[in-house]
Amino acid sequence: MTFARPDLLWLAPGLAAFVFLALVAFTRRRVRVTRALGDPVLVRRLGIAELGSFPRRRALVLCAAAAVLGLAAAGPQWGVQEVEGRSAGRDVVLVVDVSRSMLVQDVVPDRLERQRLLARQLVRELDGSRIGLVAFAGRAHILTPLTTDRSALELFLDAIDAEIASQGGSSLATAIRQGTDLARQGYEQRGGQRTVILISDGESHEDQRAVMEAAGRAARAGVIVHTVTIGTSAGGPVPAAFRDGEVTEYVRYDGSIVVSKSDPVLMRRIAQATGGRALTTDQAGVAAELVAAVRGSGEDGAGESRTQPHDRFRWFAAAAFLLLSLDALAMRPRRRNPTVREG
Repeated sequence: MTFARPDLLWLAPGLAAFVFLALVAFTRRRVRVTRALGDPVLVRRLGIAELGSFPRRRALVLCAAAAVLGLAAAGPQWGVQEVEGRSAGRDVVLVVDVSRSMLVQDVVPDRLERQRLLARQLVRELDGSRIGLVAFAGRAHILTPLTTDRSALELFLDAIDAEIASQGGSSLATAIRQGTDLARQGYEQRGGQRTVILISDGESHEDQRAVMEAAGRAARAGVIVHTVTIGTSAGGPVPAAFRDGEVTEYVRYDGSIVVSKSDPVLMRRIAQATGGRALTTDQAGVAAELVAAVRGSGEDGAGESRTQPHDRFRWFAAAAFLLLSLDALAMRPRRRNPTVREG
């Protein structure tokens, strides 16, 4: 026989000793009560003389019940049983774009808000998964590590804004590398499928070869990158200033207003290089497709049969309950037949 919690074995003798000492203290109190009644002869006539004696049988039953409960707490085990299990859980990294181009209003209400709504929906629907959050513009930053704390994730999603970017521009290569590294941390901790969901308009202010090199690095690390493109091919002007929620100024370059256009082609190449799916927000049911893609990529681990010790604490708990029931029955007052006087 083995124990799941051998550190709790001390409870068996500990609880038994506690019950024994409690009975000793209780008996001493009863002795004081019987002495306070006065004449010992009167006490015997009243039939309560046994109050001053130590209840040996009851002590044996209660101490045995306490010891058995202590053993049950330690988790006794013997024999083995086969169980169906999964090798690992899902770890998903959401990589969100916070560059100024995400303020473009070519989708309603704007790209950033559409991204926020999608990310919040994914956080809700990927139940049971650990999710990490990475924000990027010219640089990428980890906002949250892999966690199951949905409230913390939603709090950070509510706070994302183009103003939080420490460096302007948009570097997809940096975003992919940071997302890959965070996903690999999850694998090192518990294994399982590593997934990154990259949400962006696809604009990149760098050589596309650097982006594809980062995607290749993710593929070699076994990380699947699903991409979601936000925005339209026609694009729109990039806001520079707001007043009362209205755009008052646009970003200009050499006197001309800068227009940002989405690049679904580059986003598709990233996904294809890693075995992921490439989606756009103008498709119906984007969140559902992403959830299905994540769950269908083997991230839960293959079902496998394994053996583990069979827990037997229920037998000990039942034995303790039986002993306590016997004690309760023994303590029930006995009905005495009335004495009949003759003559």
